[in-house]
Amino acid sequence: MQEVVFKECSTKDIRELSKISQQFYPEHYAHIWENNDPSYYVNLSFNQKAFEEDFKTDTIVYFLIQKANTSLGLLKIKKQEAIKGFDASITLQLEKIYLLKSVTGLGIGKKGIEFVKNYAINLGKKIVWLDVMSTSPALSFYKNMGFDTVSFYDLEYPGLKDEHREMQRMVLSL
Repeated sequence: MQEVVFKECSTKDIRELSKISQQFYPEHYAHIWENNDPSYYVNLSFNQKAFEEDFKTDTIVYFLIQKANTSLGLLKIKKQEAIKGFDASITLQLEKIYLLKSVTGLGIGKKGIEFVKNYAINLGKKIVWLDVMSTSPALSFYKNMGFDTVSFYDLEYPGLKDEHREMQRMVLSL
């Protein structure tokens, strides 16, 4: 059986990052947008220009989650991103972790969190943090992985349904 791997990306991977993103995001999140139209967020976060801008920042790193050279999802990590109460020198943000719907529930997300924890430890970090929608099924997954909610805020994206605006900021101590 093929092992799940986390392939660090470069600008050469932008096409694959964009392609997989435009598949997994609507699969999981079309329902949170008016008219089931997630194009605002897809165009904001998953187009070639957005990825190019991220690759200009040396504290942002992407990993494709792959099995048998097939992309199943991605991770976006900000290696030095402060949050209230924690200095950037000890924090790492897991900004994005997404999987194709067809591979959710297979333990790949758990492997992703373990990968991020080890990555953070290797950088000398003490805290991994992330933001998650209060209505997301992933919330209980993050709690089971040891993350604790430290604050709440609302997203202001146009076209986002009101019941999906609340976000939770969660931290995991390493």
